[in-house]
Amino acid sequence: MGWAGMPPSIVARPEIILEALIDDSEEWRELNFRWKPGRIDQLPFQAAPHQPRFDWQMWFAALGSIQHNPWLVSFIDKILAGCTIVLDLLDEPEIAAGKHNITRLRANLYHYDFTRLDTEWARRIPGVKIVDSGSLFCYPDQVWTRKLANQYLPPLELNNQSLRQFLQQSGYGPSICAVNEDRCTDDGPLAQVLCQIAAFLRELNTKSWVLPLAAFFSCCIVEWRSFLSQRKGSISDKLKLE
Repeated sequence: MGWAGMPPSIVARPEIILEALIDDSEEWRELNFRWKPGRIDQLPFQAAPHQPRFDWQMWFAALGSIQHNPWLVSFIDKILAGCTIVLDLLDEPEIAAGKHNITRLRANLYHYDFTRLDTEWARRIPGVKIVDSGSLFCYPDQVWTRKLANQYLPPLELNNQSLRQFLQQSGYGPSICAVNEDRCTDDGPLAQVLCQIAAFLRELNTKSWVLPLAAFFSCCIVEWRSFLSQRKGSISDKLKLE
């Protein structure tokens, strides 16, 4: 039995996995994202309070159907068109650099769950994957387990008629891909600063650890300032009593 006499349970996390045919290959390959769960051997990089908006939105799409998430079809359409600023949302630097082309895309829905270390608690949970941690400073070879639930989106290629019709019915116009230099049309100083920050963050696309690390240190600073503030208030109260 688990906590409070209740049996241990498994919470399945739904995730959409995009698979692509690249160049002339006939073998489907999974596309990687920076933050969301994907490969079962990859540790999650997300750390609060960092909230990667697009990857988080992908999780909400996994909770529903494609009919309620036409933005995802628009996203796939722009990937097939080779839109650079959209490809930057993936963790696929060679594809984003134009060294490889995606010819077809499909999406499958998987249910994810963490693997468990070999403990008495974990052994009580039916159906979980028990792994060996190896050592204190090494994480397991397998972090996730996943099970295919169903096909989320059938294979699509560029200029697919059904894709274009679905986007038009959902209120999306012709597919337009802006370049990074055109993203900020406002000449105001604030817009220029934000564009420079966005460009800097895009340069970190091969260093997925930077933003979570920055978020961690930001939390530490906030907590330390809160601690100092409370301590200062406590000392002031003591002085008033004396």
